Order: sequence, then structure tokens, then C-alpha cells
Amino acid sequence: MQTQTLVIGGAVVLALVVLLVVKVAFGGKSDAQKQRDRAHEQAQQRPPEEAAEKGETYEIVVQETQYDRSPPEVRGTINGLQTFVREVPDPDGSSALTEGDTVRVRVMDYGTEGTTAQADFIERV
Repeated sequence: MQTQTLVIGGAVVLALVVLLVVKVAFGGKSDAQKQRDRAHEQAQQRPPEEAAEKGETYEIVVQETQYDRSPPEVRGTINGLQTFVREVPDPDGSSALTEGDTVRVRVMDYGTEGTTAQADFIERV
């Protein structure tokens, strides 16, 4: 009985070691993910003014539409700074924005932690 318990315990330990080795070998982050993580960390360290100045206009590509929010908004980036755009065209109309559209926006403010910007829609480019 004791030998059987040792064999089962040994098998469990061996299985855990194999799982750990597989996770380390294949479960690590890709080079692209590591690069995105580094860029994100660097962006959090810089003041938002280095990416986009309040009152200035910029062209961005719509990366995400968030028409389910109130008010509706779209998201893009300005020099790596996540930017949320309000005052967008009516989501139910023919002028609704879609991912991939290029728009001109004016930066109005920064997020509370300075890691995002808020902008108003000016026009489709």
C-alpha cells in the first residue's frame, strides 16, 4: 500500500514538472508581445504632452468604435497615446465611423492618470 502511494505521488510530481517545463518552453510571451509591453510601460512614464498637446489637431485612424457608450466615442492613438474621441457622427446615420477610418481630432484633455487623451471629432479625412 505504501509503495503504491509513493508511485502515485511520484507520478503527480513528474506530471507537474512536465507541465512547468512545457509552460516555460511554450507559454512565454512572444517578442511582439514583449515589445508592446515595453512600449506601454514607456508610455506610462512620459507626460501626455509629449505625445499630443491640448488644443492641437491630429489625424488618427479609428481602431475601435464604442457606439454602445453614452456618449458614443471612437478610439485611436496619437504618437502611442490612447485617444478617446467624442462628438462623433451619429452611429445610426450614414456618416457613422468604422474601424480603419481616418479622422481629424482636437485634443481637449488628458485622462486622470495622464495615460490617455480625450479629443473631439472635427472631420473625416
